[in-house]
Amino acid sequence: MLKSIIPLFVALLALAGCNDAATPKEGVKYKIIAETVENAAPVIEVFSLACGHCRSMETMLPEIEKLAGVDIDKVHVTFNKSAQIAAYIYYTVAIQNDGAPDAALMESLFAYVQDTGDTVTEGERKTLLTKIFATHNLTSPFELTEEQHKQVYQKLTEAEQVVTNAEIASVPAFLVQGKYLVESSAHESLEDMANTISYLAKLDGK
Repeated sequence: MLKSIIPLFVALLALAGCNDAATPKEGVKYKIIAETVENAAPVIEVFSLACGHCRSMETMLPEIEKLAGVDIDKVHVTFNKSAQIAAYIYYTVAIQNDGAPDAALMESLFAYVQDTGDTVTEGERKTLLTKIFATHNLTSPFELTEEQHKQVYQKLTEAEQVVTNAEIASVPAFLVQGKYLVESSAHESLEDMANTISYLAKLDGK
């Protein structure tokens, strides 16, 4: 009887070891922020249209969502004046399509912010941006109603609160349940990142 129990015990120890290794460690894979963001979406990507890494991450988000079994909302940073302008552009889109711009539109916005050279005049910039919005049947930032302007400002205020509470210093970053900040640089693959996000999304439900 004892001989038959020992192999089972060894197997259980091995299984427990594997599970422990797959559990993201606080302070390594994620940290708990000092002040929880109230009423936050379950999983948020904090990003900037001016960030090259965010542009690359944009193409990976569908796979992360699939692997982690979550939907990922977006919050645009408001670090400085240029970030606030980019955020205004993004939220002008977001208020018109339930906060879910499609991949083609997001790439157009990234391209507008990152690829428009310094030699382009303000008039040319306005024309380019207006064309992007018109192509996607959206009202541009220059044509918003007073109510729409208020909606965008509200989004900017909410975004600033997220960035401040989470002490976001670089992007892209992922905030889960409004209190767990994923340490992006500590992950070696999309699967690794998705595992941490999935774990944190379920953490308080355990």
